[in-house]
Amino acid sequence: MRAKILSSTSSFNGVTYNTNKTQNEKGELTRLRNFGYLQDTKEVGPNEVKNYLIAHSNRNSIVKNKQFHAMISCKGREYSKEQLTDIAHEWVDKMGYGSNPFLIVFHKDTANNHVHIVSSRIDKEGKKISDSFEKLRAQEAINEIMRLNPRHEAGKAVDKLKGFQFSTKAQGMMILENLGFKLREKNEQLELTKYGSVQGAIPMSEIHHKIKSYEKDKSRSNQLKAILDKYSKVYQSSPAPLFEPSTSNLKQKHIGYRSDLGDFLKDKFGVELIFHGKETKTLYGYSIIDNSSRIIFKGSEVFPLKNLLEQASENKAYQSKDKIKDLSIDRIGGKVKLQSALNDFPTVRKGMEYHALQFEKKDGDSYLKTSEGDIPTKDILSADQQLELSKYFSESGEQSINQNQEEFDLMPMLNIADDVDDEAIHGKRRNKKRKGDNELTR
Repeated sequence: MRAKILSSTSSFNGVTYNTNKTQNEKGELTRLRNFGYLQDTKEVGPNEVKNYLIAHSNRNSIVKNKQFHAMISCKGREYSKEQLTDIAHEWVDKMGYGSNPFLIVFHKDTANNHVHIVSSRIDKEGKKISDSFEKLRAQEAINEIMRLNPRHEAGKAVDKLKGFQFSTKAQGMMILENLGFKLREKNEQLELTKYGSVQGAIPMSEIHHKIKSYEKDKSRSNQLKAILDKYSKVYQSSPAPLFEPSTSNLKQKHIGYRSDLGDFLKDKFGVELIFHGKETKTLYGYSIIDNSSRIIFKGSEVFPLKNLLEQASENKAYQSKDKIKDLSIDRIGGKVKLQSALNDFPTVRKGMEYHALQFEKKDGDSYLKTSEGDIPTKDILSADQQLELSKYFSESGEQSINQNQEEFDLMPMLNIADDVDDEAIHGKRRNKKRKGDNELTR
């Protein structure tokens, strides 16, 4: 579970951002609290909510950036809309905003379920709510709510390290880094940092002892060699670089590599392939974390890197378990929306615009575009429904296939930007506005 404080602003664009765009069903208002006369109103417009927050914040004329905007996200679909909303409400209380007007919005449009919180940094007395060590306190509050003990977590990570065999310090550090810890050598100890604080440490003498006592397990090495030789001929093995998501024009941060072969081996055998390179340049090696035998191997000791990079072009791709789960969820949602567009509206065009569906044509076939890839419409529609869709394309013209979502009518719902675009909420490249006051439905 992760909490992130987003940048402040002098207005409350966190409320109106996505109501000026059409991103249908990407956000759902799940909680509205302390909004006085608006609280019991059945239909509340985003402008009304924004104006209320502005009026509340005008108690203080000194503070310029009065919006408080944060996001709480979980891994995948680990927590539901209702659970995340309750967690966020408790978190708001712990951060000191519980008595302020605030709203919570649920999102499921990315790989990770998450909620946004929008409130004012000004309390009822006109004083600014303390933001000292805010980012650190934000994660500490989540840890407390989730009953997490970061020090206990660090202890478990050290125990895991002690259970592995490895031949270099870098290999040992790799185990801890994969568990989300930042590492630093200090005073003959390796410190484990997480959530901005040192949570534990292990004496460097213990790491050196592990390295000296390492003996190569030739039997297991040969087994892994056979596995890699077999499946590198089946799955695509050439690694692709991974980057942190970014909406800016700045260079994206390189965070590692992945391959279809690596995904398969991890799911099937508990074997992780960690590739080593710098800034997406030519790879210079890789390591094998064998979780079943609790050994870290140098890749070159087991199977040459060049053999992995020279995989045949016809080798097939592999969808990891997590990817398949997310794709299944996305396919179901896409199918429901598309069938609703065809059956639940006076015209197909209105249905398409309502659900903000996008399509692409390839080799004469139409595909529904989703966040997890393109879905052939012939796989999710009956023959009659395919005919209806074809008529829609024919009547609307080719431009309808790749229609821009910004052309669609605004929807009667509150939308908050997804977590990839959160930092762009506060004014940058957001000058284009649309008229009208949408309704917030609860």
